[in-house]
Amino acid sequence: MKALVLRCALASAHGALAVLIVWGMCALLRRLRAPSRVLCWLWLAAGLRFLLPGIRVTLPRPQSVPLAQAADAVQALTAPAMQAATMPAPALPTVSAAAAPLQADLPVWHLLAAVWALGALALLGRALFRYRRLARQVALAYKTDDGCFTAPEVTSPFTLGILRPRIYLPADLRDPERRAVLCHERTHIARGDTVTKPLFYAIACLHWWDPLVWLAFAQFERTMECACDEAAVRGLVPERRRDYGESILRFAALPRGQVPGSLAFSRGRVKERVVRVLRYRRPNRPVLLGCALAALVTAAVCMLRPTVAGVRMQPLALNDVPAATVPTARPTPTATPEPPPSPAPAESDGPTPQQMAGYFANPLPDYNLLTRFAGSGHRGDDLTAGKGSRVVAAAAGTVRETGSGEEWGCYVILDHPDAPGGDWATLYTHLEDTVPLVEAGDTVEAGQTLGYVGNTGKVFGLCLHFELYKGDTPLPPRYFTDYGAPYAETAPDGATYETLADSLTA
Repeated sequence: MKALVLRCALASAHGALAVLIVWGMCALLRRLRAPSRVLCWLWLAAGLRFLLPGIRVTLPRPQSVPLAQAADAVQALTAPAMQAATMPAPALPTVSAAAAPLQADLPVWHLLAAVWALGALALLGRALFRYRRLARQVALAYKTDDGCFTAPEVTSPFTLGILRPRIYLPADLRDPERRAVLCHERTHIARGDTVTKPLFYAIACLHWWDPLVWLAFAQFERTMECACDEAAVRGLVPERRRDYGESILRFAALPRGQVPGSLAFSRGRVKERVVRVLRYRRPNRPVLLGCALAALVTAAVCMLRPTVAGVRMQPLALNDVPAATVPTARPTPTATPEPPPSPAPAESDGPTPQQMAGYFANPLPDYNLLTRFAGSGHRGDDLTAGKGSRVVAAAAGTVRETGSGEEWGCYVILDHPDAPGGDWATLYTHLEDTVPLVEAGDTVEAGQTLGYVGNTGKVFGLCLHFELYKGDTPLPPRYFTDYGAPYAETAPDGATYETLADSLTA
């Protein structure tokens, strides 16, 4: 549930940024007298950005140190969403027998999701109720000679319906005013406005807490009406344009009670529409092509989701882990005294954590992002790389299990009995597709390909979630994995396998 809420919030932030970009470009294009239809395309692109994940584009890492640090900071803003999405709730099938208890903050995310769902359903339900009420009011409307429908209840022109739209006109609307209004409504249908406007309204309902999505919807509705006005008055003499402007004023004075997603002739800013009708001039071809090109480039920019190659988020320090983190289920240590500065391990204990530094190879050699082990809240490291990057065995061993699940996606579990000290295991999740390149019982060598980085399971983007266990104790992989500079680390002096995990879950 936390991942769902964070994903919606991230989509809303991307859409809000697109709205600001489109708002600035539309202000520039209006000064150039761009057609309103071009502005409609821009606002529609901004609305779709709230719904679509965007096209990922990898940019080269800036050479300037301040710019590189700024890129790191921006990348870090999305770290909570990725950590929430990649947090595997269940433990290893045979590594830990007890299931992790419910996290203390889980009800908060459920509450936020419930508030979001109730708000969206309330707005959508309101629109559906008003649609059904208006449809009942015009159920007895009869068809006229020009293909429209009229009834005593119809006091203002509007179009109702999505797949089979109908135009409703007042019975007292006569030529030539009727022809101009009819051209306006037919332009709505020809351009697909009967579909795009309800879709935009549904997107606004899904992101109802974001004021910028409502701003985008209002601007889309406004420019859409202006675009149909321009189509209706194209080729009319000034006298007929004045008559059309008077019809806008006439119907704008009537009370509004239409469906939010319907197409009403009286919608939009009356003053702006009248001024544009009276002053409208069809732009010449160079201006039209330039405005269309600028709109196309702006819409493409809004759809991009840039990431910087080589950007790595700063690892979590020990004191960055929340104090309320629930410890992993395992036997509670009975001894609490400080260990000696340089303990001499017993022969049966095997090598110390300091001696095991860098024993395991980097499971994703081409990684460009790293988030760190954070105890029971996040039991491993997250590595990302480009599509097609290999996921390799961190050490020689035997495949204990492979499979595919809702949380981990496609995963592989390896046992490493030959590792110093024995009883080591590694977990690789979110692999591409649903079947890895190895099977249970296979013997693998260090560096052998297990699969390819993917986005299966609960994860954002291409990611490998890597966990390291000694017995039933999850350990921070950074102390035992050869990640290379600047992430090569050695366990602190005096630290044991137990204290490394305890320090992060205390």
